[in-house]
Amino acid sequence: MFIAVGLQVATVAVLALVAGLGFGWTSAKFLALGGAAAIIPNGLFALRLATHRGKPAESYPAVFFLGEFAKIGLTAALVVWVARSFESINWLAMLIGLIAALQVPIFALLLQRDVPGPGDDAAGAPGEGLPEDAAAGGRR
Repeated sequence: MFIAVGLQVATVAVLALVAGLGFGWTSAKFLALGGAAAIIPNGLFALRLATHRGKPAESYPAVFFLGEFAKIGLTAALVVWVARSFESINWLAMLIGLIAALQVPIFALLLQRDVPGPGDDAAGAPGEGLPEDAAAGGRR
């Protein structure tokens, strides 16, 4: 999850630099603010999931879905805050930053090396590569 947040920061920073050099630093500022409206809630969500490690697995769905709802609400609140804080807003730049930051986690999945993809030999047959206890269903 922290990989996705790092990629979001890097993507928004690069886009803001390109926007600043190509279209002016006002565009870069609003692109960065739009990206921050997605990055901040995602970072807090990643931190919350990381602190929940080692707890009973039954509580993961509740923590995940409540965190997702909070993330959506905080993102919307940050966009509203930016809209009310500035008189003149470059909406196009802000929405590009927001959308770019929201799309980056999809690409972060490509960087996950420990999850075998479809067609990978690492997936193997059911029970293959598991410890003996797990392959036997926990029985010996």
